[in-house]
Amino acid sequence: MTVRPRHTESDQWKPDRFMTLMKGLLRMSFVRWWAVLAILLELTVPVSPAVAQTPRPANEITALAEDVYLFRHQGHQAIFVVTREGAIVTDPISADAATWLKSEIAKLTAQPVRYVIYSHHHNDHITGGSLFADQALFVSHHAARQKILEAADPTTPGPQLTFTDRMTIDLGGKHIELIYTGRNHSDNSLVVLLPQNKLLFAVDFIPVETVAYRALPDGHPDEWIESLKQVERLDFETLVPGHGKVGEKKHVRLFREYLETLRAAVSEQIQKGFTLEEAKRSIRLPQYEQWYGYKDWFGENVDGMYRYLSQLPHH
Repeated sequence: MTVRPRHTESDQWKPDRFMTLMKGLLRMSFVRWWAVLAILLELTVPVSPAVAQTPRPANEITALAEDVYLFRHQGHQAIFVVTREGAIVTDPISADAATWLKSEIAKLTAQPVRYVIYSHHHNDHITGGSLFADQALFVSHHAARQKILEAADPTTPGPQLTFTDRMTIDLGGKHIELIYTGRNHSDNSLVVLLPQNKLLFAVDFIPVETVAYRALPDGHPDEWIESLKQVERLDFETLVPGHGKVGEKKHVRLFREYLETLRAAVSEQIQKGFTLEEAKRSIRLPQYEQWYGYKDWFGENVDGMYRYLSQLPHH
């Protein structure tokens, strides 16, 4: 049986109905015409992102918990803690950043900055400490001290307090733990743990949904993976990295799995006799394509891992 569409009288073309409709539209007031036009324009004309979004300021402070703040300067960030006996600052970032930060902390407390904690020796995070040299003690891991003293910026104060495994700072009712979890992005990176807030600050070696930086400069991939496992055993919920968005504890595991997956993929290519360039052309990790930096840095991640694995005895 064939079923044909049913036509009704209303489906037929009727010139008189069309003319009636047009006359009705012409009788619309001028104001109504403009209202209709405005709605159509709003629906069809794209809004420029520059107009739709207000640019982020160069410097920004965000409260993370009671008396705990995130300080962002352009693409870098750190944390600071305010207590009744003074403030504890981590990476000052740069002279411009530290100048602004010092003035902002003065709005929160009349007490001076008592400690400045260097996360590791890389200049892009610790320059600017001289702004606090008149009032603070500078702290770092033991292995960072000499490298900071030899840094290109001679104005960066050298650490006065160092440690090898763990160190605690108790000030004004706040308890802070500094922990060394082994070599990773550098050989002297520490993490700052605030147990009462279940918050961890870690710079450059635990990026949140971001691939590793370029070709893993100063990196120690196998020890890096073990370092992340140590961090996973710490008790915290909030992860604050030195760049990018704030994350959760699960992001430590996610980045460890990324390094492990990258290592396995590169190792397989080396075992097959692929050259570096052949490995870079063939290795893809589509499950991480949405991570920040994948498009620009993934090839360099392969490069860094290939060079690292190639110099190991078993490769």
